[in-house]
Amino acid sequence: MIELQYVLGEKDLMFFNAHQMKKSERIRKTMNRHQATIPAFLGVIGLFVWFYYQDSLTAAWIGLSAVLWGFGAPFFMQWNARRRIAYMYTLQDRERLFGEYTLRIEPDALVEISKAGESRIPWKEVLRIEPAKNYAFIFVDVDSAIVIPRKGVKKGDIKAFYNAAEEHIDKAS
Repeated sequence: MIELQYVLGEKDLMFFNAHQMKKSERIRKTMNRHQATIPAFLGVIGLFVWFYYQDSLTAAWIGLSAVLWGFGAPFFMQWNARRRIAYMYTLQDRERLFGEYTLRIEPDALVEISKAGESRIPWKEVLRIEPAKNYAFIFVDVDSAIVIPRKGVKKGDIKAFYNAAEEHIDKAS
């Protein structure tokens, strides 16, 4: 049995949600619209004002607004998403979610031990394991996963755990 002990914090949960947002097709379309379409529309309006009304100052302000929108909108959207995600979790949820976890690989299930108790997840229910630069995500649903921060690992080898988990997932599917 391979065991991994780690600590999960709020920033780890925020990273997972940001990771999920980047993969969402709907959010990518919205980001593209805010980065390209709206600034282009404002640019066309600025050109119209400049050519039709011969008002260089207003056209310059509209152009500056387009540039600021193109560069600033993604940052604002990410900040707003983080803020909304933070408000999604109550104080009780945070106390339950954050803290020390132990994951153990058994032949028939993945065992998760936390303050809330022990839960067994059969390998058939685990969809995939996905590595990220500083994290590993074990997806148990389309949009929910067990988040393992590499820096938060206290005991165990994350690479050996990852390989063993991937092997069990492949066998179960």
